Amino acid sequence: MLFALAGCGDSPERVAGKFVDLYFVEIDQARARPLTIGLARQKLDDELHLVETVRREYQAEQAKPSIFYKERSHALVGSEHARVSYDLTVRHEQDVELKKQVMISVEREGGAWRIANFVVSDGESPAPPPSAPSR
Repeated sequence: MLFALAGCGDSPERVAGKFVDLYFVEIDQARARPLTIGLARQKLDDELHLVETVRREYQAEQAKPSIFYKERSHALVGSEHARVSYDLTVRHEQDVELKKQVMISVEREGGAWRIANFVVSDGESPAPPPSAPSR
């Protein structure tokens, strides 16, 4: 019972934030993998397979860009599913700056929140529409 209670302390936002830290900032698919299920896990497994031979001779740390992120808006959280979005800024050594949008789907599995899928697209998220004037 203690194990089940320990998993309940995480929110979808915390799990998504941890995933962003491990996957995007630290570029560590292996450490991000336990946070995932389904399609997200398959994506990480595919990436780990692709970089396996390269990482034997070359570590991600050697060409690691600076990555900054912020949660785009409040997460949409239901009882079993959640969606969290982020804006990422990726800065390379040559002062090249890229903007990315990340949408993360989080699902409850066995009492714990896990990353079910993530989608990365280029560009900044659009600004929210202006609020209507109050009457």
